[in-house]
Amino acid sequence: MKITVSTPMKGREITDLLIGYHENGASYAFLGKSGLNYSFEVTGLDGEQAVRIVKQLIGATEYGKVLYYNVSVSG
Repeated sequence: MKITVSTPMKGREITDLLIGYHENGASYAFLGKSGLNYSFEVTGLDGEQAVRIVKQLIGATEYGKVLYYNVSVSG
């Protein structure tokens, strides 16, 4: 399953955050960037869980409370 994180800033930091996540058999692999969209392949989670975890991880960072971003399942 794929997800997309759309953000105008901190894309590299978010990418590093997600590719470093490995818990309970779940992981995110960076697929590529197109404009403001960063695509990831997700294993071990369903779409709702994957989006929720991304939002929790970003929200826990120093920039997460003020950063504009969107996370969605993308086919």
